[in-house]
Amino acid sequence: MKRLLSVLTAVFLVSLLLAGCSGSSSSPVPSKNSYVGTQTSGDFWTLSTTTIAGVETYTATDAVTGYTYSGNVTALSGNATGFSENTLTSSTDPAASADLSAFTGYGIVIPGTLVMTVPGPFYTLDNGDGIEYTGSYNPPIIAIDQGSCPTAGGTFNWIFVPPSTWCSGDDSNGTCPAGTTVGAAFGTATITVSGSSYNMTVQPYFLDGTADSPAKPLVGSLTGGTCSNGVISGTDSNGNSLSISFTLSGMFFIDLPSGMGSIVGAQALASPVGNFTTILQSGNTFVGWNFTSFKSINNDTLSTAYAGPMTEPVMSTSSDGTTFTGTPFTDLPSGTLQTSQGAAATFTYADENVSPGLIHAKETNTQGDTHNVYFVVTQINGKYYFFNVTDHWNVNNSGPDTGVDEMSGKNAFVIQQ
Repeated sequence: MKRLLSVLTAVFLVSLLLAGCSGSSSSPVPSKNSYVGTQTSGDFWTLSTTTIAGVETYTATDAVTGYTYSGNVTALSGNATGFSENTLTSSTDPAASADLSAFTGYGIVIPGTLVMTVPGPFYTLDNGDGIEYTGSYNPPIIAIDQGSCPTAGGTFNWIFVPPSTWCSGDDSNGTCPAGTTVGAAFGTATITVSGSSYNMTVQPYFLDGTADSPAKPLVGSLTGGTCSNGVISGTDSNGNSLSISFTLSGMFFIDLPSGMGSIVGAQALASPVGNFTTILQSGNTFVGWNFTSFKSINNDTLSTAYAGPMTEPVMSTSSDGTTFTGTPFTDLPSGTLQTSQGAAATFTYADENVSPGLIHAKETNTQGDTHNVYFVVTQINGKYYFFNVTDHWNVNNSGPDTGVDEMSGKNAFVIQQ
């Protein structure tokens, strides 16, 4: 499975990068872009793309194996506008070249800033209730444009992409199953720059909004970090080796050590958004990914079997300018949305007290369950981007898994179209 994920990682990351490069051009002068990205902690990829006379090519190298990969991308339309369908065409990896056509995945892009692509295969699934949706068992790949090193500091908002052992402590019972640990869900970061030296302090918060101030928080302070090609490196006060990738648009990504998850964020806004109304103007549509990383639990005890991430494409819209509803697709290439709303969730603005652009909301699903959720909101080239974190508790699961609950962190990344 590790080899398969490695194959898929390169295949779909590089094919999506084609969508994030500069558009078609009649000029023979090459246009090049570089990205770095991870799928799971410890995976690291270097990528380059070249566009000549409207024809885009790319090279991706797995830093561990040295294998290279290449592929094609097709933009989808209709409800699926904003997604691309990605196919593998060639690879030096023997496992990948055995069946190129089998591995079709999908992705979204913030041009020149961030790509998020999900490897196939994609399946038609349901939650035991007969309400179908499409999704992949593979986690999304997050890649950041290799920008310049920051020359000035700033304040940033972030959300946590947690590992399977994370527990928010925010479920209806206020407890966590054995084998999990309550951890921070979101926070702020302050970065200062002194010459070629970079310092960072982080304030994490739990999902209920309580500040996390133990002796060893999620990320410790960083002193004397160095930077190269937009990536700040150093060891924090907890002894963790950090790689902090920055983009020119103010977004950043922290790849934590193996098994600890990752952090995605953006520079804090100059002033609070105040509510969803400005962002959710009539006609605004967002597309992206909703994904979980879970283990099955039975009788409040975490099983030894890692169930793996479940990733699904979603479209998010607003009918009233005050709430934000995400709906899964039943088939992504055709843009078919789930009409029964079986897995849809509605988000209602609560407050923005921690930092401008860090929105606290309440998520209510179709079963009437309500959870805390925090959004990092940023605006790039006139479009809004949402990145959120909450938890997922499927208590007394119905269907074939009756009696087995699911616990997970849950994230969603969506981009305005």
